[in-house]
Amino acid sequence: MTRWQHRAACKDEDQALFYGPGEGEPRETPQEKERRVNKAKAICRGCPVQTECLEFHLRISAPQHGVAGGLDEDERTTYRRRQQRKAARERHPRSLNVKP
Repeated sequence: MTRWQHRAACKDEDQALFYGPGEGEPRETPQEKERRVNKAKAICRGCPVQTECLEFHLRISAPQHGVAGGLDEDERTTYRRRQQRKAARERHPRSLNVKP
């Protein structure tokens, strides 16, 4: 565990809350998943290391399922793409068409 993980609000929670049922366990319905994800995100919202957690999970090269840093896997993918586009714009800003 990293230093920030010891302060995470989720450290004593059942990880199934954040990642869903494990292999060999019954699948959850879409409604059960939505309730689980919302509960996990509520814990993240009150977490003192939410930013560190999100940054950690964004640095991992392989997409991960579950809730981390307050975002589910689809939201992290969207956030990562948005950050990549922003970084690309900052590296290659468009020239301003200013007329003299």
